Amino acid sequence: MRANAPSNVRTYGALYSGDFRLYMVGQLISMSGTWMQTLAQGYLVFQITRSEAWLGIVACAAGLPFLLLAPIGGVIVDQVPRRRLLLVTMLFQMGLAFILAALTFAGVVQVWHILVLAFLLGTSNALDMPARQTFVIEVVGADQMHSGIALNSVLNSASRILGPMAAGIALIRLGPAWCFFINGLSFVAAIAMLLLMHVPYAFHSERVSKPLEQLRQGLQFARHHPMIAPLLLLSTISSVSLVPIMQIMPAYADTVLGSPDAGYAALSIAQGAGSVIAGVLAGWLAKRFGYGRLLVTCAFAVALCTALLTVQRTIPPAVAINVLWGAFMMLLYVCINIGIQVVVPNGYRSRIMALYTLTFMGIAPFSSLLLGFIASAIGTPGAMLLSAVLGASLSAFVFVRWSRVVTDI
Repeated sequence: MRANAPSNVRTYGALYSGDFRLYMVGQLISMSGTWMQTLAQGYLVFQITRSEAWLGIVACAAGLPFLLLAPIGGVIVDQVPRRRLLLVTMLFQMGLAFILAALTFAGVVQVWHILVLAFLLGTSNALDMPARQTFVIEVVGADQMHSGIALNSVLNSASRILGPMAAGIALIRLGPAWCFFINGLSFVAAIAMLLLMHVPYAFHSERVSKPLEQLRQGLQFARHHPMIAPLLLLSTISSVSLVPIMQIMPAYADTVLGSPDAGYAALSIAQGAGSVIAGVLAGWLAKRFGYGRLLVTCAFAVALCTALLTVQRTIPPAVAINVLWGAFMMLLYVCINIGIQVVVPNGYRSRIMALYTLTFMGIAPFSSLLLGFIASAIGTPGAMLLSAVLGASLSAFVFVRWSRVVTDI
């Protein structure tokens, strides 16, 4: 089944749903707060340790729970109402944000505090993220799936603009503690919207007696499916070679551009701006060129942008390249996401989306850890260039080995 957007479905058709609009508002506020915390946390870790490796270690702590829990998490998500699960995870994450804020306000925060809280946040996200991926389809229905996924991607990207902008101001004027505190408050809006909305297309929650058997079936389905397997592999490759670039940006801004505060905020905002632009244009581009062609183009374009970043030494050109980096990265994941969601049956959806989440949330932190150590040894630009070459080479292998992934989505 091809993933090209049907001509009768408007790019923004999901916005006709009042429930989806409520979801968008709540998530935009909450995710902007999350990006505030992400930027401030990276800033705080680097200021405490002055080490690229520690940035990778903290990211690794957040990713470890995904490796341990994401596959079984998909089984859990398949068996419980998604909205109820999201309410629980958001309350838990709100508590973690307030704890980090309190430690920082008190002036006693240490790296091990951040490590523990990052691990707990990753544990929550191992359930939260596959539930979110499935929940969008439950809100808008199958007819508006393309629109819902694209708009949800725009939402994620818009939060990457608003969050870093707010964090940049708060970091300079107030300090990182306020970023953590505001993130805690932002969950109130998301929780309120979830309580107000309806879920008209909710999937039936299956009560099964053998969750391990459900897990085995999900893994087998993904492994042998001619489209899902290569798409998950492409997502894994980007997580190994491209996503870690975002984690190393605090060091890049400091050691290469010489601007750890304003430069880092500008780079983060640029990535978010590029992602929003790409998300808005995703539907039009898909109808014009097809998701398969977009997938190939973006896989190599992101690697090229990463390589170009390594030779920049001033903020303006680095920001311009980061806009393109964010745009191509967004389109890459939209193509992979839609390609998977179109072909996966509802009975497997949460389990497969948990595996998809695992590829970029469970693997990327360990890649970030490795990239951090490499950057410490050979310098940040050299590590970024090595990562770009690896990503382009492995992507080329997948496109040659599974050429159908280009023609059939």
